[in-house]
Amino acid sequence: MASSNPAGRDRDLYAAVQDIQAGYWMQMRQVLARTGNWPQWTSRTQVLGVVAAQTNVVELWLKEEPESLAARVMYARVATERVLQAHRGQWAQGSPQARDLEKLADRARQACHKAGEGNPHDAVPWICRLALAETDTTGRHPEHHMAPPPHEYLLPSGPWGLLGEVHQRDPFNREAWHRMSQALQARPGPAGRQAVAVDFARWTVSFAPPDSPLLLLPLYARVQEHRERRDKGNEVTLNLLWTREDTTRAVTQAFEGWFRTCDPATSSQLDLNYLAYALARGGFPQWATEVFDAIGDFATPAPWQSDARYPKGQWRKAFEEDRDACLRSHPRHTGERP
Repeated sequence: MASSNPAGRDRDLYAAVQDIQAGYWMQMRQVLARTGNWPQWTSRTQVLGVVAAQTNVVELWLKEEPESLAARVMYARVATERVLQAHRGQWAQGSPQARDLEKLADRARQACHKAGEGNPHDAVPWICRLALAETDTTGRHPEHHMAPPPHEYLLPSGPWGLLGEVHQRDPFNREAWHRMSQALQARPGPAGRQAVAVDFARWTVSFAPPDSPLLLLPLYARVQEHRERRDKGNEVTLNLLWTREDTTRAVTQAFEGWFRTCDPATSSQLDLNYLAYALARGGFPQWATEVFDAIGDFATPAPWQSDARYPKGQWRKAFEEDRDACLRSHPRHTGERP
């Protein structure tokens, strides 16, 4: 049975998540202290921030160790996650809740500044500031509305300076580019959200490293287009979407460039699931079988909950149906990737 686990294959992170849910922070501190590189630091703090945002664990840690740089970063993560959750709860502009949202955002921004002052080499405080750009629907902050890179006429204004700050500290940081895409789509202009996502993904892939997880950005844009077409009742063209030449090219580049070189144990489970989803629909069952093997039991709700065959709450059925169909057509062979 496929199951959703935010920690994926990271056993240390899983232990920290369990500790947070029980109301403790010591395991979180120990795991972060053992984190050895910036990509892992980014992904671990993101997962921990989502879980800890539902508790007061980070506040307790910061109270006990107010000078802890890790605790400051985690407070920035938690404060930012709470703003995003409130914003995506669709609080109406001008309502009392919206005013509370602005206060939450200001508090989160202050937490980001304090975390960044403690360790100017850490990209995470800047990633959090980039994430907050999605919630700035009134244009209060000029840093969220900067001009795009020169000669990139298809790209809208947005928090380009914040993305640049992240890139200086951790080039081609996976989360930062996804946060940037979300921020641009929050104010898409006349072209619409889907067009912005596609243009930004194409631009990113044009210069991303050949083995970068950012090669999957076009697949995220395609899943969004799939969902929008489904919601509009335009199901006739859904299957054609995954066999278009540009989509096939993006899927092939993501599989051969990223998947062939990645380590599933340390890679984003979300990326693996998006790739499997695209391969299964694009007519690549043999490749999809390899990715399903890499996923193992670590399925994620997205993108399977976008599938029209089942209600969102039954996304596991969509995952298992596609996985089983690919395995039937291309059974596992000894020597294949575990």
